[in-house]
Amino acid sequence: MHQRLETLDTFRGVAALAVVLFHLTLHQYDAPFHLNWGATGVDLFFIISGFVIFLTLNKTQSVLDFVVARFSRLYPVYWAAVTLTALFMAIGSWLGYSQISLGEYIANMTMFQYYFGIRDLDGSYWTLIVEMLFYGVMLLGLWLNQLGRLEWYGLGLVMVQIILHGWVRVAAPSVYEVILKGFPLMNHFQLFWAGILFYKMFTQGYDKWRLVGIAIAYGVTLYLYDKTGRSNLFLSFGEYGITTTVYFVLFFLFVSHKLEWINNRVTLYLGTISYSLYVIHHYFTVGVITVLKDKFGWSFVQASTVALAAAFVLATAITYFIEKPSLQYLRVWYKNKKASYQTL
Repeated sequence: MHQRLETLDTFRGVAALAVVLFHLTLHQYDAPFHLNWGATGVDLFFIISGFVIFLTLNKTQSVLDFVVARFSRLYPVYWAAVTLTALFMAIGSWLGYSQISLGEYIANMTMFQYYFGIRDLDGSYWTLIVEMLFYGVMLLGLWLNQLGRLEWYGLGLVMVQIILHGWVRVAAPSVYEVILKGFPLMNHFQLFWAGILFYKMFTQGYDKWRLVGIAIAYGVTLYLYDKTGRSNLFLSFGEYGITTTVYFVLFFLFVSHKLEWINNRVTLYLGTISYSLYVIHHYFTVGVITVLKDKFGWSFVQASTVALAAAFVLATAITYFIEKPSLQYLRVWYKNKKASYQTL
């Protein structure tokens, strides 16, 4: 299975690169192109996350196992990215471009700055609270020993999404805003649920009810096009429909074991550094481009080439000098601690 799951790394790499190029060219009037569809790269990330998290849960023995697995995977890289971004913002403050406070830095280190009413230091961080809320829902299912029924509970949440965005939004807009502000997962849950269904199809084969579920998730995604306030800012409904269709078709091909041929050293490298690249790229690349254009008179092409290359170097360094060592250390440490408690 490991070799076949390499395709997910390719998906991650492509999604991360799409988001990076989207941010790199956004609002750059002299850019030779604008990759607006890259705004939907997060949709692909959410489907991947649903697949991978359900895979992880099925190999997890306890709630603590899951928490440690997610913590060791996410936080060391995130802390490095937040610290570097804060440093870049401090430099930007000195140059007159940005401001940052110690409180903002500390709040961002928790990954829950959204609930403190503190801005994200990097624009890409907004997806992380959505991911954390999804983990919380999955953790609840694990704690209640309901993993076998999560497909159906997921359908229930998708139905709540439909009611929320279709009826509550019109009938009680103030309530609608409060719910979405308090629980932003309701803008995107159908994508995670699609990932869970794709995992079930990958491991257990096609099933008519899962196909119906995928169709529902696809339809809800299109329905929410102009209701979640992001993709509709950059893409027409037709363009969004095309990218969404491509993502779902790619996953159908993946679970049918038809996409192994797309994996190569480049795509797998992109997949390996995808998380580090995602959390370090936005403020850094835009800042480098801005400084090189304003202070040195460089063209967008020159400045963006340097910014993109530097982001890849940073992401690679974070991956190989922070992510991989810390992941191995924390999981070995936890394994040994767990074994020592079991022998008592």
